[in-house]
Amino acid sequence: MQQRIILVSLAAAALALGFGTASAKGNAAAGAKKAVACEACHGKDGNGTAPNYPALAGQYQDYLIEALHEYQTNGRTHPLVSGIHHRDNAIMNAMAAPLTEQDIEDITAYFSSLPSKLSDLSGKVQGSDDGLHSRG
Repeated sequence: MQQRIILVSLAAAALALGFGTASAKGNAAAGAKKAVACEACHGKDGNGTAPNYPALAGQYQDYLIEALHEYQTNGRTHPLVSGIHHRDNAIMNAMAAPLTEQDIEDITAYFSSLPSKLSDLSGKVQGSDDGLHSRG
């Protein structure tokens, strides 16, 4: 009976590990090299160089992939500080435009593999009391 429990546990662990790695996309080491241009705003550690540049470190890879696809198609907008209208992000649209699907997978694998310095969303969301964003 004890052997059966050990076998079932090992099989479950193998399945869990296999599924976890199968869903990962891209090559983080290659992404680190491709992400050099991103460091100017998002920081070498992926945690942003200023409050208005989002931290990418530790972010879900699928979210980052979707964001870059939206930038490529000019489909991603950002609220203005006044919150009344939205604007395109011309810088990110231009940065994302030449990226291949492999580039996107590598870069997002890199940023999602980095440790995040965020402990919570305090002051990081629209409508927060940090003075950066307000609802209109």
